[in-house]
Amino acid sequence: MPSNTILVVGGNGIIGRNAVNYLLSTGNWNTLVTSASALDYETSARYVQLDLLDPEAVAKQAEQLREVTHVLYAAYIEGKTLAAQTQVNLALLRNLVTGLEQIAPDFRHITFIQGGKAYGAHLGRYKTPALETDPRHFPPNFYYSQEDFLREQSAGKPWSWTAVRPDIVVGFAVGNPMNLANLIAVYASLCKELKVPFRFPGSLQAYQVLVNVTDATLLAKGMEWVATHDECNEEIYNVTNGDIFRWSQLWPKFAEYFGVEYAEPITFPLQEYMADKADLWQQMVQKYNLKPHTLDELAQWPFGDFIFNVEADAFFDVNKLRRAGFHDMHLDSFTSFRNQFEQLKAEKIIP
Repeated sequence: MPSNTILVVGGNGIIGRNAVNYLLSTGNWNTLVTSASALDYETSARYVQLDLLDPEAVAKQAEQLREVTHVLYAAYIEGKTLAAQTQVNLALLRNLVTGLEQIAPDFRHITFIQGGKAYGAHLGRYKTPALETDPRHFPPNFYYSQEDFLREQSAGKPWSWTAVRPDIVVGFAVGNPMNLANLIAVYASLCKELKVPFRFPGSLQAYQVLVNVTDATLLAKGMEWVATHDECNEEIYNVTNGDIFRWSQLWPKFAEYFGVEYAEPITFPLQEYMADKADLWQQMVQKYNLKPHTLDELAQWPFGDFIFNVEADAFFDVNKLRRAGFHDMHLDSFTSFRNQFEQLKAEKIIP
């Protein structure tokens, strides 16, 4: 039996779900998983019900969590304002960590997710290639507050932390608001059904900028790696596929994969043009015997509108983690997308 027990927090999200699957595949861990709601997939990992908004949540599940040695933390709650977002996400992390300190004597490490927002990616432009040493932007930013808490809380303790910064995560999940692979697949499927060309919907400038993405399984491997190497304690690492591309290079390949006509970009807001497509998707669910997910469950069009209209290069430098010894960041990003499209088809999510 594995000697270490890992708790994946945020198990329904695109990061957590794929981390659970990867960790189980290694056979190296006793794997526990929690999320704000019951899991929406089957897994042999043990599910532990935790409402981390409750400061006593961990204590209430002490018997199931006592053996935890490591945590992969990917929980997130949206907030109406930046201040509210920071407050609630800091509370989630604090309640987990202070609870584990009390009931898990062998707790040694937490790997937690940051991301492009640490560089100001949500503001539309940041210095590239982004380095882990780049200065913070003007707060609030919940990543900064979480990091500061972990630095202070772990001081002089037997446990430590590592932050990983993926860019857009490409992986299988349903109901995740920032799932670009799902969004592209659903958009292409609608184009095919309507017999219209598959066009890049963002700006012409955004079509040509340099971008990168992070495969969810690759991210899980990286999170595990930093969790098990002491030299990574109290460090921050960018994690991407390791390649850089332009949407103009991938869009024709997406069209070819889905068997839909490709045409030159026309800028239009996905959110507005998809507003009347819910009924069409339900007809496609019946026609192709798909799982009964709504269009809103599969794609959050404002996310696509933002990503496809970023008009400045947006990519990370990943050499720090390579220098530390993790050498898996050499994945072709089209392959990463294609793998997710294949799973969406296999799971009967798309035609």
